[in-house]
Amino acid sequence: MATCSPTSCTASSTPASSTEGSPTERIDPATGTRVAAPVAPEVDEIDLIPVRTYWQLVRQRFLRHRLAVVALFLMLVLVALAVIIPTLTGEGYAKTSLSQTMRPPFTNLAQPLGTNQIGQDMFLRLMKAMQTSLFIGFMAVVIIVAIGVPLGAIAGFFGGKIDNLIMRLVDIVLSLPIFFLIVMIVAFFGKGDAVVVVIAIGLTGWTLACRLVRAEFLRLREADFVQAARALGAGRTRIASRHMLPAALAPVVVASTLGIADSVVTEAALSFLGFGISPPQASLGNMLKNFEEDLLVRPQLLIYPSVTIVLIVLAASFLGDGLRDALDPRQRVEK
Repeated sequence: MATCSPTSCTASSTPASSTEGSPTERIDPATGTRVAAPVAPEVDEIDLIPVRTYWQLVRQRFLRHRLAVVALFLMLVLVALAVIIPTLTGEGYAKTSLSQTMRPPFTNLAQPLGTNQIGQDMFLRLMKAMQTSLFIGFMAVVIIVAIGVPLGAIAGFFGGKIDNLIMRLVDIVLSLPIFFLIVMIVAFFGKGDAVVVVIAIGLTGWTLACRLVRAEFLRLREADFVQAARALGAGRTRIASRHMLPAALAPVVVASTLGIADSVVTEAALSFLGFGISPPQASLGNMLKNFEEDLLVRPQLLIYPSVTIVLIVLAASFLGDGLRDALDPRQRVEK
């Protein structure tokens, strides 16, 4: 406390708070004197925030998308059934029995979906058809990625004449009637062969992946981390493969998931028209081949492959939507 005289002011040696006590002091019961109380250490709130990696955030964003989680579970179930059951039963899907034709569904545990007009087990045939269609869908996407990603990366990274050349090739492919081109390839190289169908779909469907990767490389080419890697002496191959390509794959993953559904539908259309998988092999398309006769007499024979195609397409579509949201770094995750 300050005291003032007519000529000067001086500060008192006793602080004003000494009579009131300090919140950081306490009375020692043994001596009766005022001593300093221990002060709790301050905790920085930033230290309480858990550090999460990019893929941990991706997992959390994906799990928030309930339809995507259900779609992933459904896709895993369909893939498991398509792999396990045909492996265990072998060629049972192709066996015929004229004494067991047109058995209704859900009347026999050995044949839960009944039989068709030549006595084939519809359940085993459906599982084999699903295996064939999923194999075509997944392998066609592998070819699409294997062709489209390198071409898109080269076009976006180098630019200039190389970019113009690759983009003109993309324009030529896009200008063609894709489905009829697939029909021509399958009819010329081997109708009824699943491998030929896979190659035909892959050779005509790589343009989307190429354009997506090219757009990402054009965006990332001038990014700060790319400039830093270039300043540190990294070569072109290392910059493109180690720094730019992983950051550009997010839209490709989404497009690949949706490409599975497109490939399955394309195979179904080819087999339905007689250019895809031919009997006695089974696919979802050739199970719908006799739809005019089956629709009036045996409608259940159409329901099984139709519902399976719808389930595969819906699962792939919702899974693609979930991956798109999960891989987007702009999506916020609740703490």
